[in-house]
Parts: sequence; structure tokens; C-alpha cells
Amino acid sequence: MIDVLGDGSTPRLVVFDLDGTLYPKEAYAEQVLAVIGRMFVELRGASVAHANAKVAELREAMRTNWAGTSTTSFVRANGFDVAQWLEYRETHLSIADGLARDEGVVRELGRLREVVPIVLLTNNTRGSMTAILDKVGLGVADFTEVFTSEDSRDTPKPDPGAFRVVLERCGVPAAGTWSVGDRVDIDIEPLRRLGGFGIAVDGPADLGAAVDHLIGLVRRG
Repeated sequence: MIDVLGDGSTPRLVVFDLDGTLYPKEAYAEQVLAVIGRMFVELRGASVAHANAKVAELREAMRTNWAGTSTTSFVRANGFDVAQWLEYRETHLSIADGLARDEGVVRELGRLREVVPIVLLTNNTRGSMTAILDKVGLGVADFTEVFTSEDSRDTPKPDPGAFRVVLERCGVPAAGTWSVGDRVDIDIEPLRRLGGFGIAVDGPADLGAAVDHLIGLVRRG
């Protein structure tokens, strides 16, 4: 089921999240948790017990408040800087290994791309993003533009600064921009704070309904 957060404004640009939106969140949640626990031990010298407690804290946050839980925000709150987290994640995490082509995702993004420009905004590095898209059946060329951690730098989602980069580079006002993602507080609310709109989905299975809604808005003008 989708949750439409907007007033029906005509989309001039649609921003897609990656993790949990274009592939299921189950494919990465436990992998990310394991890597974060390892990072506490290897980079902080934390005990395994302390690392496990931190992982349990994050796992519970994901369970009770998925829409508002960001792994990037969590590691930053625990003293790791963005560059440190991204470098460690790039070295020790390979989400793409567990993914497969999803014809539904390829089809739905293709339908929407015919009527409105689509871009990708993710906190992943460009290398990780490219590998994930390739396994799902997409490529960078399927988007008007892609934005990764290298673009948002010190303002990754949920910082509105990540969306400001998108708006400025694409030359589209927030009022004409919609975001599609699985976490309202991370993928949608930052854009809404700038004047945009969004659709919350519960993974790839909801993309058809989200695309139908957006195409309807475009056609109504």
C-alpha cells in the first residue's frame, strides 16, 4: 500500500530512493547491521559485547520505526564520520551479491520515465549503487541523473541538503518534485520541508501503484 504525501501538484521530476525501494529491505538490513557491529570493534576497539549492544539498539529502531531509522545517521551519532562509514561499508559490504533481476522494477521505472524525468538519490557510494542497479536490471542510463554519497558529501539523507543538490543540478523547483521511498522520515520528509511531495512505498511491490499515481498527475496537468 502506498501513502501519498502531497497535494496533487504536477510532477516535473521524480526522485527515487534505492535501498528498500528498488529492491527489498530484507536483502540488506541484516548485512548492514553485521558490518556496523564489526566497525565498532575494528575501528573503535570496542568489545564484542558493546558492539552487539549497539547492533541490537539499531535493529530495534529498525523494527519499531523503520520509516525514521537511518543507518548513516546512527553511525554519525556514534562518532563515525560519513567518509569513514562509507569507506568501511564499501570494503566490507556487498549487497548486490544477494540480488537478482526484477522485471517489475524495470518495467515500472520505464513506464514513468516515458512521461517525466526520474533521478536516483542514495547514500550509497557510486560503486555500490552501480553494482546494485546492475543486479536489479537497471543502469545509470535509466535515470536522467544519479546522486550518491559523493554528491551529497556531508549532507546525506535525511539532511534536506541532499535534496537541494538534486534540485539545483536538475533545475527543477521543489514544488514540482516528488520523492518515492520506503522511509518517510528519510526519503520524503526532507523534500517536503523544501516544498516538495512524496509517495511512501513498502518496497518494490508497491512501485506499480506509485507509478500509476504519478502518471495520473502528469496527465491531468
